[in-house]
Amino acid sequence: MPQMSTNRIHTFISSFIRESSNAKDPESLLLSLIKIVQKFVNCQWVAILDKDFNLRKSDSSNISLEQDLLDMIKWSVEKMSPTSLVKGQSTILIFPLVKTNRVLGVLLAATNEEPVFEIFELIRTLAFLSSVVLENLDLYKSLEKQHAVVEETMNYMQRIFNSFPQIVVVLDSQLKPIFSNIQYLQREKESKLTDAIEKVAKNVLATNSRQVSEIESEGTFYSLIAEKIEYEGETQVLLSITDVTNTKELERLKAIDKLKTDFVASISHELRTPLAAIKAYSETMLSSLSDLDKDILNDFLQIVYKESLHLESLLDELLDFAKIEQKAMSLEKTKFNLAELIQEVIQSMTEFAKSKNVRLECDVSEPIFILADRKRIRQVLINLVSNGVKYSKENGNDKFVKISTKIDNAFVIISISDNGIGIPEEYQQKVFEKFFRVGSALDYRTEGAGIGLTITKEIVELHGGRIWLESKVNDGSVFYVQLPLGE
Repeated sequence: MPQMSTNRIHTFISSFIRESSNAKDPESLLLSLIKIVQKFVNCQWVAILDKDFNLRKSDSSNISLEQDLLDMIKWSVEKMSPTSLVKGQSTILIFPLVKTNRVLGVLLAATNEEPVFEIFELIRTLAFLSSVVLENLDLYKSLEKQHAVVEETMNYMQRIFNSFPQIVVVLDSQLKPIFSNIQYLQREKESKLTDAIEKVAKNVLATNSRQVSEIESEGTFYSLIAEKIEYEGETQVLLSITDVTNTKELERLKAIDKLKTDFVASISHELRTPLAAIKAYSETMLSSLSDLDKDILNDFLQIVYKESLHLESLLDELLDFAKIEQKAMSLEKTKFNLAELIQEVIQSMTEFAKSKNVRLECDVSEPIFILADRKRIRQVLINLVSNGVKYSKENGNDKFVKISTKIDNAFVIISISDNGIGIPEEYQQKVFEKFFRVGSALDYRTEGAGIGLTITKEIVELHGGRIWLESKVNDGSVFYVQLPLGE
């Protein structure tokens, strides 16, 4: 008999484990519990109550929970001890489903047989195991609900962040993205942007302080704001990246508008100066013609002629600039000797250079034939040599402007060097911009409209060449012009 009882317990427990392992929720577990009890105990009915003693599951619809039975159930639960109640020909077995002093429900089983110790112990063991599994399933169900709430909240927040025009991304301490909106995912292959994000995040982690930065990537300007955050004891970096291209464009347009205003003021001054001289000397000659001797009259006419040339130069620059703006500048290419043209430019600029105590040098002797617009290339050389003279050191000694050339494959590179005031590094890429002058667009110490280098750059690029410079403050500058030799 003891051996039989042991086998039955083993079979009983094995069946329960097999049935309960298939239970995915508390309700299916309770059905399995009823099935196992019916299988191993000859019962009239089996029922399970919830913790408030309401009928939760049963295998019969003819179950009546009378007051004496409810009183016995409450007593059993209060004592947390199995018991039984005789009702007529039946005995109702009562087993509280308890886990860690917490009542999860009550198992009831009605039988016509006299309950023996073995059956009682089997059901009590089953009730205990069911309580363990039921608690775990309840906990799992609760966690599932919490997970669903968290998932729903995450999706809700993700939709909100995806609606932002800004790029939002959170990096962990290893600079790996752990959260981002769709704007980041659309741009994460922009290496320049992602490199900037990592660099800013590194600075945040290194300094423990907020970082603000701006970058340009693929023609778009971004403002980056990065802050350190803590989540579950882990240090992270939250970055908000805003497209500020429109703002930058507005700032650029405002800057251009200001430059245009300054340009109008500058060109008005430049035009007024020769006009005033021409007017003054012309009025003097008209009012005093009979009193002026031949030498004085000649001097006056020389001044008027010089100022008219200056005026003509300004007007030519304005016309050239208008052609550039309208994309209407054209070239008349011919084959000519560049070395000869350079000598011609040196000769024409000698007097102007002497007036500034600047020595002109030419390191070109061999003929260099190119296919280009001779007039426009002369304009380029005149402009660059003139700038070298204009921006020489005011009180400098042994001042010079030197022209050199060298052949580089199918190109000739012309270099115009000087030992003048030089150009600060932050301005070196801006000197070719419209109306720009180092220091101020209203720098009246030198003549010109501030568009000479803009025109020069346009002429060079129209020839399929390029222009660049090297410069150091107080050491001078070198402008390089690369032109194709042509056929």
